[in-house]
Amino acid sequence: MKLAQWARSQGIHPQTAYRWFREGKMPVPARRLPTGTIVVDDPGPADSRGAAPYARVPS
Repeated sequence: MKLAQWARSQGIHPQTAYRWFREGKMPVPARRLPTGTIVVDDPGPADSRGAAPYARVPS
């Protein structure tokens, strides 16, 4: 997915994501295509990366 689209889906401003890309601080793999477009290889939603739900039951 394109960098701006990924940024918006994460609640991040696209300019912030672009700065992270330039500085090499992206939290996910990203690459620049020969056309200049930056593509993010997003691994998917947080639940597929080992997140676990939390529920508290009153005693």
